[in-house]
Amino acid sequence: MKECILVSNNMVRDAKRDVSRALRESQRDRLSALDAFAQGMMELKTLRAKVKELEAHVDGPLRAAAKEAGNTASDIRNAERIVNGFDLKEESGRDGAEAVMDGFGTAGPEWQESTEGE
Repeated sequence: MKECILVSNNMVRDAKRDVSRALRESQRDRLSALDAFAQGMMELKTLRAKVKELEAHVDGPLRAAAKEAGNTASDIRNAERIVNGFDLKEESGRDGAEAVMDGFGTAGPEWQESTEGE
């Protein structure tokens, strides 16, 4: 009769161990997913900060240097228009500079066609 109790105790102990292991694994998966999410959020926050720094650099010193080099406001706006016209998702398979610029720093036919309605 003691053997039956020992077997039952062993089975109960094993079952408790299995349940504890399953709980730890489910928590590990849950925490791992949460950790990955938090890391992604931190990367996004870092990139947003870098974008703000880069925007300030472009709008400040780089714009001023372009003006000091003799470019007119119209030249700068035209450059902005060309850059803003790039769709990086569509252009990823081609050389974006060749797709829009004709090699002489002026807009090629593709750019002119896309801006005719402006």
